[in-house]
Amino acid sequence: MAEEFDAVHGGFGFVEDQPRKPKFPEPSNLFFLLHRAEDSSLDESIRREAEAMLTRTLDKMAAGGLQDHLGGGFHRYSVDRFWAIPHFEKMLYDNGQLASVYARAFGLTGKMEYRWVTEDLLDWASREMLADEGAFFAAIDADSEGEEGAFYRWSKDQMKPFANLPSWETFAKLYQLSGTANFEDAFYVPQTIEGLAERAAEMQLDAPRMRQSMAKIREAMRIARDERERPGIDTKILTSWNGLMIAGFADAGRILQREDAIDIAKRAATFILTSMRQSDGSLYRTYASVGRTTDENTETEVDSQGKAKLNGYLDDYAMLVYGLIALHRATGEANWLQSARELTDLQIKKFWDQQRGGFFFTSDDHQSLIARAKDPVDGAIPSGNSVAALNLLYLADEIETKNEYQSYAQRTLETVAGLLQRSPASAPLAAVAISELLSESNE
Repeated sequence: MAEEFDAVHGGFGFVEDQPRKPKFPEPSNLFFLLHRAEDSSLDESIRREAEAMLTRTLDKMAAGGLQDHLGGGFHRYSVDRFWAIPHFEKMLYDNGQLASVYARAFGLTGKMEYRWVTEDLLDWASREMLADEGAFFAAIDADSEGEEGAFYRWSKDQMKPFANLPSWETFAKLYQLSGTANFEDAFYVPQTIEGLAERAAEMQLDAPRMRQSMAKIREAMRIARDERERPGIDTKILTSWNGLMIAGFADAGRILQREDAIDIAKRAATFILTSMRQSDGSLYRTYASVGRTTDENTETEVDSQGKAKLNGYLDDYAMLVYGLIALHRATGEANWLQSARELTDLQIKKFWDQQRGGFFFTSDDHQSLIARAKDPVDGAIPSGNSVAALNLLYLADEIETKNEYQSYAQRTLETVAGLLQRSPASAPLAAVAISELLSESNE
């Protein structure tokens, strides 16, 4: 990772002569760095290097236009090296993972900026991504009015109504809403050069008070923005992506002591556990509310009650269990652990590769396929096998009578060994699980 790290602007895969190469958040990388920085068994120099790469990336992502500074949450990726101008789509899977990452980074460093980013993300997801049923929608489109980013950009004329508000000049300077346009030579996308807390320190101001004064303008601009034609919402409820956002809300609620966030995670988990299950307890992959539009390019098949008839994939089981485990960590309530255990047992029954170990992506009773594949790569969405290994290790630690969970975890990770030898940065979450396995084995 250090070889691929952009030491100036954070993130990975930077190429010197390609400043316009897209840059993605890559949450699995951030989870790996968090784990290294938190691991007290490592040499301090290793922990410091991991924390330095982590915080540089989180700082720059939060400062740039990748973060929606008015509404909260993160867009899908940056079109440049600088995190300045995003592709404006917002994905549930990114934001669920980033909620966990920023909350944990706040716990590690105590940086208020990370807390604020997390809270803004939670507020956005609660306001714009929650279905009536209690679970989360899949995504918000990038386009409105026939153009990408039209909802999020600002012209000088559109900002004139705010010019007389107290602290506007400070706000406009901080968020680069004055001077030369930063988007398409005519518009402004709110972004900062550095975090609000750092800027307040430079100005010898109290950071929380400065944030409060900026919040009034942010809210006024957000409300005005909401009057525009809004981007479309993909209202599918996907089990796997909801698992990641349930984990994000549960982790953030635990670390930030936000009971409201934990309650939202509970409601989403309860809906999926009760409304997206088949008669034998197996999971459905998707659900769409009756009367709401869904992305016509998806393979969702909805009956009159709104339930999708697609069998769940490995990701649906592993990532929902991941969210349930986060709820167990946050609450200590045994029902979440029990549900995690039941689904894991079903996952083993339906997806386990008896010959080579690890989990297939499709179940043994899935619609007929030529071959059952596995995907070990931790990309924008982590590998189901990496997540499953982490889940199994947690269950092995919590349930003394189920020690075979650790064996399943080890055999799963052994299937990733070849990939880790060839391209170690392709499976950073698997590396976290290996570290956890070795630690438990040593104990």
